[in-house]
Amino acid sequence: MNMLFIGGGSLRLLPILRGVFEQAPEVFRNGEIRLVDLQLERAEAVGKLLLACPEYADVGCKIIWTNDLDAALPGTDVVYLTMGARRSPSNEQSVFLASKYGFCSTDNLCINGAFLSLRLGRTILNIARKMEKFCPDALMLLFPNPVAVYSHLVNTFTKIRALGICGGFNNHRYDLSRLTGRDEFDPDWDVVAAGVNHLSFILRGSYRGKDLYSEVFPQYLNDSWEPMKIAASSEMVQRSASEALTFMYRMFHRYGTIIFSSEVDGSFHLFPDEVLALQIDRDGMGENFDPEAAERHFHLEVKERFDRFIAFSRTTKEIKWDNPDNLLGKVTTDITIPIFKALCGKEKMRIVATRPNYGAVRDFADDVPLEYTMDISGKEIIPVENQYIPAPFKGLIASLAEFQKLQSEAIAHWDPKIFADALDAYPVSQFNKKRNEFYREMFDIYSDIDPYMLQAKQFFE
Repeated sequence: MNMLFIGGGSLRLLPILRGVFEQAPEVFRNGEIRLVDLQLERAEAVGKLLLACPEYADVGCKIIWTNDLDAALPGTDVVYLTMGARRSPSNEQSVFLASKYGFCSTDNLCINGAFLSLRLGRTILNIARKMEKFCPDALMLLFPNPVAVYSHLVNTFTKIRALGICGGFNNHRYDLSRLTGRDEFDPDWDVVAAGVNHLSFILRGSYRGKDLYSEVFPQYLNDSWEPMKIAASSEMVQRSASEALTFMYRMFHRYGTIIFSSEVDGSFHLFPDEVLALQIDRDGMGENFDPEAAERHFHLEVKERFDRFIAFSRTTKEIKWDNPDNLLGKVTTDITIPIFKALCGKEKMRIVATRPNYGAVRDFADDVPLEYTMDISGKEIIPVENQYIPAPFKGLIASLAEFQKLQSEAIAHWDPKIFADALDAYPVSQFNKKRNEFYREMFDIYSDIDPYMLQAKQFFE
């Protein structure tokens, strides 16, 4: 297969592709990896390190790097986007502001995610339109958040097929293990889930032949259950993990269902007080925050990391790959590996991913963006049967899906009124003066957005 990576100089690519080389070398044999990045030196560093890593010997594919997207697209089978819109100090400022008004702030299922979609959305749309010209049969894999917005945008307003992929698919393989007392990744959890990205629900599933809801969960989630202590880099990470497991336990006992993955912006819509307290304890309220210093630190940190990475690529013979620097590691649990296996036709894979509904989840329109379970084999993407949203969450999921659908439409039409409608559709504290104040201040933080779209602010005056 020929795979093109946009954001090909990303630091996350080398560890992931080393994992693919080791776990599924057949994916790239007789094919090509094309690394495209405006920062050509970074893509070159990724390419040279891939050529030098020990796993490459069993693959032998061609690897190129370029800053010319048009030249790289022809003949591509899969276009993989790994780009981001977050930057400092607006990222920190949006968190402080959200906490002030009682909202969660991430890069996805929240108001901050909506503003970030305006930074990156038209770039993604333009890439898809180039694909229509140069590789119309290629599949786009989207990893930037908000993935639901971009997946809907590409599938609805171009002829390109796109999947919004989230690390949450593998997160649940940690979460469910920890929920049942083991701090480990376990690929044997087999689930069917549906909802919106970062807030889906496990409808059914099994673990090594045992049914989740009738056998596995009742055995472990009894009155004596307590969240296990996991290996964590900090006390806050440990606390966040403990809270996430507790949310899942409470969901099971109250509703007989469990959230698919424990991302905080999804959990916020079910457990707002607890998630908001975690956010404030983690990030504070912005006391003594210096935006200019934060921006300088951000750029310096990014520069230092890439300088180190590029330096490694110039001295590859000196790298000890069996004990690599954290910039040069190998990841074998990333969602990318089974997806690539499935796309090249080596095996069928069941995945939970995001695209327009297309009839997969009952009682929802075909054109709304939803996360649901599907089987991938080669070019076939087939939704699993009998998917739905459990009561009493149907209205919440419908509102969140509409919120993200309107973001997509605002980007496609580049219309500030539609963007204002999207913000109004967000189903938390709707239609009150305090929320309008929050929105107006968010527009001030994101003053770098196209001035035309900033006109949406007038609807909240």
